[in-house]
Amino acid sequence: MRIIAGSARGRKLASLPTDAIRPTSDRIRESLFSILGDVRDLVVVDGFAGSGALGLEAISRGASRAYFFDRSGRSTALIKENAQRTRAGRRAIIERCTFNQGLEEHLGDETPDLWFIDPPYHTTLAHKALEKMATSPRVTAGALVVWESDIDEAVPHTPAFALEDERIYGRTRIQLLRRREDRDDATGVTPVDRPEDATR
Repeated sequence: MRIIAGSARGRKLASLPTDAIRPTSDRIRESLFSILGDVRDLVVVDGFAGSGALGLEAISRGASRAYFFDRSGRSTALIKENAQRTRAGRRAIIERCTFNQGLEEHLGDETPDLWFIDPPYHTTLAHKALEKMATSPRVTAGALVVWESDIDEAVPHTPAFALEDERIYGRTRIQLLRRREDRDDATGVTPVDRPEDATR
């Protein structure tokens, strides 16, 4: 596992020999950032951060800073090691906490532009995270959420977010969700009807 592009291009990232951490593969990360395009000067959140690969890739490509939230002590130690390997410095803000705690307690007045949500597969964590984000003042109109899941998982949906794109890589589904302008109907998370022309 390595950084694909930017100032830390080619630097290897550490991981743990355990199923508890499931880093997004280099191939998927490369494709994802090609879809995202220019991330320079963006504020990023890497939720359920694991190895920190997504947030550190964003920093390498010019993001102004990234917040890393993970409740595992092993994961946060790993992220710190990888931040050192990639020379992320103060642009990497690493907190040992749940995603909801990070959202409520560790962002201050920040309104991040880009959110990576990659929880353990086949849990309700993504649904709960999106439900919380739908009413959070930290998630403003236009913010983009990148949600990664197993292909068999039910797709979380809230009217607060519009599905912009969907890609399938083997058993992995990546969805791009954009925060809508209107908050009046931002309640609840239900399965989404994916557009028939969604790219796969």
